[in-house]
Amino acid sequence: MSSTLFIALPLLFGFISPLFSKFGKNTTAIVSTTMQLFLFLLSLSLLVDAKPYVEVISINPPLGISFVLTKVSLFFVTLFTFLMLMFSLYYMSYRKTIPYKNETKFFILINMLLASAVGLVLSSDIFNIYVFFEIAGISAYILSAYKKTPSALEAGIKYLLTGAIASVFLVFAIALIYLNIGSLNLAVISLSFEELPHNVKILISILLLVGFGFKIEIFPLNFWVSDVYEGSSAHVNTLFSAIVVKAYLFVFFHILYLFLPSGEFSIFLIYLGAISMLVAEIVALKQTNLKRLFAYSSLGQIGLIFTAFAMQNQDGVQGALYIIFAHSIAKTIIFLSLTTIGKKYNTYDIEVLKKLNSNFLKVVMLIAMLSLLGIPLFAGFVGKFLTLKTLAVNGTFLAMGIILLASLLEAVYYFKLVGFMFVKNEVKEVLEINKTQKVIFASLAIILIIVGTFPFVVSNFLLDSANVLLDNHSFITMLMH
Repeated sequence: MSSTLFIALPLLFGFISPLFSKFGKNTTAIVSTTMQLFLFLLSLSLLVDAKPYVEVISINPPLGISFVLTKVSLFFVTLFTFLMLMFSLYYMSYRKTIPYKNETKFFILINMLLASAVGLVLSSDIFNIYVFFEIAGISAYILSAYKKTPSALEAGIKYLLTGAIASVFLVFAIALIYLNIGSLNLAVISLSFEELPHNVKILISILLLVGFGFKIEIFPLNFWVSDVYEGSSAHVNTLFSAIVVKAYLFVFFHILYLFLPSGEFSIFLIYLGAISMLVAEIVALKQTNLKRLFAYSSLGQIGLIFTAFAMQNQDGVQGALYIIFAHSIAKTIIFLSLTTIGKKYNTYDIEVLKKLNSNFLKVVMLIAMLSLLGIPLFAGFVGKFLTLKTLAVNGTFLAMGIILLASLLEAVYYFKLVGFMFVKNEVKEVLEINKTQKVIFASLAIILIIVGTFPFVVSNFLLDSANVLLDNHSFITMLMH
């Protein structure tokens, strides 16, 4: 098995997909979904294998191509392939009635997005990280504007402009790294980075923070996010919230741990994440559009994940991985639910929840919201508890207080939404949800409950993944030999 299959197959699909139309209009959709199922099953087969998940494909630096499949990168690969499969199955469930225009293009884009997200977490040289950084960005820009409505086109332009700014900062960072170290290989760079002149090290760190900051949607570089979510389709927002931003988060902190293992900027980053969460939750309180509200909710959760990763220790990283898992599953439920609601009522105003007449959808959305809030017996609780406990152990009580305040504000608007959903109404017409969609929603909700109730199901794997991410010596050894 080669780790490149997770990248090569989705990219290959893009090249040969025009041929599928000759075999009928359904062929492209079926082949794409089948390929995603294969990749998910392949990742599962690796999860159950007790051997170390390491594969390196390399050409000599500085023009190296290296992909490393470790437990932590496998965690992301499995999560991304699973969520993309759920996304595609959901689309397949309604495409006969309201399909996207030019479906071949649509399936090419989502598979490019999958390939680039996987490429980001597997790449071990900074130039290839930049390549996948751009591929993910281009795919996301086009998908955000795919409906070609005025708001969608505006969303695509804003995404494109902020992405271009981010790329400029990242290119300058890469150029400075190569000029000062003479390599693009992460292992080689990590051996020399902390020995760079202080001013150069600070400049590169700032460039990387700003370049990735736009993509990981951290305050104050996330001003564009809510407009993109509002203009894009709720269906596509699933990919942005559940997959794309998580890939960028992983890469940023993977680079941070390698380049600055001493954690000299940890305190700054911890408070940056905590403040980002608080600002997002304050702004979310005022939102009346569901897509904007859940966009700010995602920004809040990203701030929490950022804080957990920034602690740069075992419990913090494990907490971050728990939150990533829970948030990705919950937001997939939320945005797919909004897709169903939007198609029925043709609005995303918060008041539409009062018209919602589907007990099934109300329950699964409630489960997702409770998990996002970090309520016990749901998956989100474990990650938030670990994060708060680690902050307390480290003595970072102010950051812990900021997160608790932000969580309280988050609870205010989530319980407001729950109140709207379960208010008595006069609506007689039931919102019909087909069997495929019910299976998707129920499966995702059950995962949140199982992991929340029995965290030991994944705790050992996530603990091992956290240790792998923090173990610079083993990573460097793999790439240097």
